[in-house]
Amino acid sequence: MKQIVELSIIGCNSLTSLPFSILPSTLKRIRISRCQKLKLEVPVDYYNMFVEDLRLEECDCIDDISPELLPRARKLNVSNCHNLTRFLIPTSTESFYIGNCKNLEKLSVALPSAMTSLSIGYCEKLKWLPDHMQELLPSLKGLHLPNCPEIESFPQGGLPFNLQQLEIINCKKLVNGRKEWCLQRLPRLRELELVIYHDGSDEEMEHWELPCSIRRLEVSNLKTLSSQDLKSLTSLKFLYIAYLPQIQSLLEEWRLPISLSELYLYGHHELNSLGLCYLTSLLRLRISNCCNLQSLSESALPSSLSHLTIKYCHNLRSLSESALPSALSELTIKCCCNLQSLSESALPSSLSKLTIKDCPNLQSLSESALPSSLSELTIRNCPNLQSLPVKGVPSSLSELWIFRCPLLSPLLEFQKGEYWPNIAQIPFIFVDGKHM
Repeated sequence: MKQIVELSIIGCNSLTSLPFSILPSTLKRIRISRCQKLKLEVPVDYYNMFVEDLRLEECDCIDDISPELLPRARKLNVSNCHNLTRFLIPTSTESFYIGNCKNLEKLSVALPSAMTSLSIGYCEKLKWLPDHMQELLPSLKGLHLPNCPEIESFPQGGLPFNLQQLEIINCKKLVNGRKEWCLQRLPRLRELELVIYHDGSDEEMEHWELPCSIRRLEVSNLKTLSSQDLKSLTSLKFLYIAYLPQIQSLLEEWRLPISLSELYLYGHHELNSLGLCYLTSLLRLRISNCCNLQSLSESALPSSLSHLTIKYCHNLRSLSESALPSALSELTIKCCCNLQSLSESALPSSLSKLTIKDCPNLQSLSESALPSSLSELTIRNCPNLQSLPVKGVPSSLSELWIFRCPLLSPLLEFQKGEYWPNIAQIPFIFVDGKHM
């Protein structure tokens, strides 16, 4: 007992208090879960409290947690404590998460704190963030706010200057006031994620200033994201855009930052073509759920691109010759239900890894479809694929993975299948989970 470091108390419904005074001084971590009658009271000698990590879950009798109880706690995690109405964050706390506390109304910081990470989620009645965050939380680097619909604005004075990561998900009132955020005052901000779920509440705005320091930007369900919004982002490397009505014009007018190295386009049903050749630093491109994209035209993609993933583009029928850049090394195609074939010379000679999954109408790969540099080929759940270009199997191919392709499996059978003489030299062959 004297050397105990961690204590977990789970599902003790008769427990009403915790005897902190008799707990060993070696105890550093406490987890309390589903103790419905428990209340936390400050012991007489609270200044000797030693716990550094406290996790509270589903303790509905707890309506207040005194910071005097946790003078040394560096990590706090509080969730599903529905009677908790207020919380004063201890000054020693470095990482704090509070989530799904439905009656929490006030969250505050009394003295300057060393906190670096603050996460507040699913607190439906919380209207304000802690006051004077800029002065009291000078070391804060990450602020995460998922599903706090009543928060309307950031505290007076703004956010801490050292903030590097800001995540706001489904905070509709807060997002509507984003023009007043003054993020350009945050010189160290690197990552910004904004997600809202459409109910018509997102307000359109002509210009929204963002700091040039941002390297990662994720936006979803905004009504507007203009070229002016993106103009200042000269350091941007990663961009995720989902459900943006004017995405086609942004691409056609070459309005994305040329500094981008990774781009993810998701859920753009109006997107019918790509014009990304001007993004000369782009290395990775992912396109998902863009149902009107039918093909990739020649010169639509930049020559720098090395990784391309296309998923759930149900009207994509083919990849034309010369559509893929010469530097491409990895290509993944998944859940493109109308893709029927890969034409001859559609795949560049630089390709080393090809993955095709869940394409029910894919029937064939042309005899010259596989490039000489290919080292790994994976085909999964393509029930109508009738043949492989085995006569053109490159000598570089070291791994062949075939799953749930019933027309192919018999042809690949060990020493018996029609294709076996052409593939026997491949070091690793896996058919339906079996190493051949």
